[in-house]
Amino acid sequence: MPRNPEADDLLSAHPDAVRATAHRVRAVLLDAHPQLEERVRRGWHSINYRDPVAGFVCAVFPTADRVQLVFEHGARLPDPERRLTGTGRQVRALVFTAPDEVDPDVVGTFLDHAVELGAGLRAR
Repeated sequence: MPRNPEADDLLSAHPDAVRATAHRVRAVLLDAHPQLEERVRRGWHSINYRDPVAGFVCAVFPTADRVQLVFEHGARLPDPERRLTGTGRQVRALVFTAPDEVDPDVVGTFLDHAVELGAGLRAR
């Protein structure tokens, strides 16, 4: 799994639980879609994920006590179980406070939809 060493540096100042949760989210993302490029955006304090076809699809935002997995076009993603948080016009997030909350099936399904949506939007 390709990993950006800058991401480990970005996470180093966070509490153990946040760091472990962010590492779990990163692993699930890259396991589900190994073609994703991982890039650290220090100004945003995030780890961003770009698909070669779909473009920017999501980002991991570590905070003091949780990790947010933000989907660029999350408001357009199917969410019948209402797992995504946010009320804005575009982005939505999955929020995790511990590594065991990161369900690969849930994250993978949202990521699949995000990549498909992004590819469709870019094909227009």
